[in-house]
Amino acid sequence: MHSHKSALFGRRGFLVGSGALGAMLLTGTAVAQARLEAAAAGIRAHDWHSLPRNDGSTAPAGPEELGGDFQLARGVDGSFEPGRTFESQVFQSDGWFNMVGMHWVADVPEGTSLEVQVRSSVDGARWSPWTPVGHVMEARGDEELPGGAETFTDAVELGRARAMQYRLVLETQNPALSPVVRRVTATQLDALDAPGLEDLSSRGRAIPFRVGNGGPPTARLILRHGPNGWGATDFEPGSPLYWEPYAGVYPTEFVTIHHTAWANNPENPVATMRAVWYYHAITLGWGDIGYHFLVDQYGNVYQGRDGGHATEGGHVSRYNHHNIGICLMGQFHPGAPDVPPGGEPTAEALDSAMRMAALEVAYWGLNPLESAAYPKPDGSCRPQLINPRICGHRDWGRGASCVRTLCPGINVHKHLPAIRQQVAALLPDIRDFHLMRILERDA
Repeated sequence: MHSHKSALFGRRGFLVGSGALGAMLLTGTAVAQARLEAAAAGIRAHDWHSLPRNDGSTAPAGPEELGGDFQLARGVDGSFEPGRTFESQVFQSDGWFNMVGMHWVADVPEGTSLEVQVRSSVDGARWSPWTPVGHVMEARGDEELPGGAETFTDAVELGRARAMQYRLVLETQNPALSPVVRRVTATQLDALDAPGLEDLSSRGRAIPFRVGNGGPPTARLILRHGPNGWGATDFEPGSPLYWEPYAGVYPTEFVTIHHTAWANNPENPVATMRAVWYYHAITLGWGDIGYHFLVDQYGNVYQGRDGGHATEGGHVSRYNHHNIGICLMGQFHPGAPDVPPGGEPTAEALDSAMRMAALEVAYWGLNPLESAAYPKPDGSCRPQLINPRICGHRDWGRGASCVRTLCPGINVHKHLPAIRQQVAALLPDIRDFHLMRILERDA
């Protein structure tokens, strides 16, 4: 879920089509309570609010301040220079953290661009490479801030860190215009107390992940809850963070494959799951993780949004109805930072993604080799698109669509034709829906 230097969208688009949610604003009290619940489950967060100044300094700020004024430098004739970079102060944490989500308020006129990058350190001396943040996300609520809407991006997996910095890269194609950055917030997420995969194994036998008769299982289905669960927190109906699941309302017609665009091969995928849950559920206000299923480098499949495969997700802006999201953990676009040579997903991850797609296709009676029209087009950045039943996130970004992303990266997207063929070959061997029965929920 990653795109470089794309135009920065506002907050509105994600919730179009989920009308009641857009009107529900998150109060400070609700977020504070949610953070307490998450902390009790071993997930901690800290927000660093800062004002990037035009003189190169970084001023501390409150969550509502918009006093930053960093912009492109002016030449002697008053025109703006074509590019400029800002490096923030070092934000030193009292403890470890494993992920950071960046969000900011900025004026970005057409013809100009703003790219935000982050780097991390375990000791303040040795630093990771600068990494562009993920693609723009849509936060819950439709409120506009004075001076511009707040832009949120997906979180960046850091592995393990005690310090971080952000870098702003401004450019313009029009010497009369410049972006102006008003405030930048870094949400540091610490889920490193999460159990490891070996710890989950020691708690009892997990559910083997196998669909069809293709030999012994090589991975596991890791549920949200229970002794072998990754440890999600559920918000009850009535909470401002509760997301009505709409289970069964929108029968599945597409399976969309994603990548997270975080660093490949996370040290502890369970900690990664918990951190991204927090960022999606609380920081973005979605009430839960956006994907239905996530797949780690070992092929383990993690039960995602609401635990129900018929639940409306939050993974393709404006195209979430009738659409299941399966996400591979990692960055699989060549040339992106932190991508190993080749940047290929593991065979185990591809196999599990294929088998989960096969299970969905079989359950819903779809033909994996056909394409179909999206059933709910409208005039608001959601044109009628015809896509394969098993497609990639980027396939929803054609024409007048407001979806702009490279996800799931070339090195996953190129495997989709083979995955569709493998699913078609596997369908006759799917005798029952044991896994799907586990994932079903009442409408």
